[in-house]
Amino acid sequence: MPDTAGVKVLVYHWVDPDPGGRLREWGLTPEAFEAQMRALAEGGYQVLSLQEVLEVVQGERPPSPKTVALTFDDGYRGHLDHVLPVLERFRFRATFFLVSDRMGGTNTWDARHGDRPRSLMGWNDAAALAARGMELGSHSRTHPFLTNLSESEMENEIRGSKETIEDRLGGPVRFFSYPHGLLDSRCRRLVASSGYTGACSSQFGGNDLGTDLFQLRRSQITYYDTAWSFTFKVRTGFSIREWTRTRVAELLPRFVPGPRGVAS
Repeated sequence: MPDTAGVKVLVYHWVDPDPGGRLREWGLTPEAFEAQMRALAEGGYQVLSLQEVLEVVQGERPPSPKTVALTFDDGYRGHLDHVLPVLERFRFRATFFLVSDRMGGTNTWDARHGDRPRSLMGWNDAAALAARGMELGSHSRTHPFLTNLSESEMENEIRGSKETIEDRLGGPVRFFSYPHGLLDSRCRRLVASSGYTGACSSQFGGNDLGTDLFQLRRSQITYYDTAWSFTFKVRTGFSIREWTRTRVAELLPRFVPGPRGVAS
C-alpha cells in the first residue's frame, strides 16, 4: 500500500487502561497507543509539529509522504501517565488541545451521552507538558457546539480561551481545534482574526500545498482501529468508518424528515 501525498495529522482523545463506556470509540488502551507509536517509528515516519505541517501547506517545506503529526483533544489527565512517556521514548512531539475553563475538572460535554466522567489535566499538568517540549493549543473555553452560538459568544470561546491559556502558562497559543469538529464561516473567520496560526478540523485526509490553514485535516484514531486500519489511515489519510458515517448522515435526511443530531 503506497503512502499518498500530504502530511497526515492524527487525532486522539483519551488513552486509558479502561477506555470503555458509551463513547468507547474515542479511547485507546495504553498498550494499543504504544503499539501505534512503535509502528510509526519502525515504519520510518517523521513526526512533525503543527507549525511544520503549515510550512508544508504553504510551500516552505518540501512534502514527504512518510510524515505525520500527532494531536490530542480535550486535555485528559491520563495523557500525563499514558501518552507523554511513550512520546518521549520515541522522541515524538505532539500538540495537546485544552478546554481552558474546564482545567482540573471532567469532560462534562460527554455527560449528555451517558458516558462516565473522565478527569482533565490541571494547569500544573499542562505546564509540565510544555516544559517537556509539547505544544499546547486551544479547544475553546467550554467545548460547546460553536455553530449554535452567537458571534459574541463564539468569539469568547475562541479568543477568550487563547488569552486564558497564554495568561496561565506564559507561552503563545498558535493552534485551535474546533470542538466536536464543527465550524462554519464565522468560526473560521474568528479563529483567523484572534491571532491563531492555524486550526484543526475533523475532516479526514492529508494536508498538502494549498490546504486551508484553518481547516487542517485530521484522521481520528479510535478504539476499533486494528493494526491494518491504523496503517491505512497513516498512509492514506482516509477513514472508511468516518466516510461511512458521513455518507449515512448525508443520506438520512432524504429518507427521514426532520432535524438530525450531531455526534460528539
